[in-house]
Amino acid sequence: MLSILVSIGPIALLAALIAVPVYYAIYRYAPDPKQEVSALRYVLAALAIGAAGYVIGTIIGIAAACFSETAGNLCGLAGVFGAGPVLAAAAILLYAHRWARNARRAP
Repeated sequence: MLSILVSIGPIALLAALIAVPVYYAIYRYAPDPKQEVSALRYVLAALAIGAAGYVIGTIIGIAAACFSETAGNLCGLAGVFGAGPVLAAAAILLYAHRWARNARRAP
């Protein structure tokens, strides 16, 4: 299971970072009235949320991978390259999706 996370983690993070400008374009082209936000603020917020998700995911991944007594000395890599990027990607996508969805629902 952890080897699958290590394989998927970097790809998921890259896909989430590519999706951020797409969701921003959806936000920008949503009908007015909506709260105007600069692209810089939007990107910085997405990166901050992604960084927080990465830290939490890394901690959880390391704890899960290194829990066993038979875990090797590289068990922490499952958190750094697996669970961390996956949780960061999920946090970024959730943030971007909610932001775009709220802009489309503006009255």
